[in-house]
Amino acid sequence: MSIKDAFSDDEWFLLGSMPGMIGAAMSHAAPSGLIGTVKEMSSAMRASVQGRQEYPDSELIKALIVKAENWDDAKEKIAQYRERAKQRMESESITSREDLQRIALNDCKAAAQLVDERCSDSDAKIYKQWTVSVARAVAEAAKEGSILGFGGERVSKAERELLTQIERILGVATGELYA
Repeated sequence: MSIKDAFSDDEWFLLGSMPGMIGAAMSHAAPSGLIGTVKEMSSAMRASVQGRQEYPDSELIKALIVKAENWDDAKEKIAQYRERAKQRMESESITSREDLQRIALNDCKAAAQLVDERCSDSDAKIYKQWTVSVARAVAEAAKEGSILGFGGERVSKAERELLTQIERILGVATGELYA
């Protein structure tokens, strides 16, 4: 029995989509312009995939981050994920930054409860660390309030507040972010 079998399809989607949801919420916590947003979302994807290298002994992370067999398979999986995420956003009636953050934080609570109940203590801890590492990577990816890269702050107050909430929910403190 694989670890995936311990979860329903919806629960598995929640666990797998958590980095993307956290990345989106963090990216929208404070405006960082088009280039900054691209940097932040790229950072979320990179940090998500790095979980496989950072936590090579985690059965959960390995199962969540599965390499596609080929390009067509990858495109199909991405299209399915995108459609399911879109449906979820529409069903939650997300129309504002606050809505997105509320849903992301609620998802953090649900994901934490799932991994605490159904995974080893080690995998639960690693999953939570992985999720926080994605949030942190996005927060640090681009400056907010800069003009053409000049000025601004590396991590905005809104991002620090959201990261603190995520860390509190997941029980993972990673330290202070510096502006």
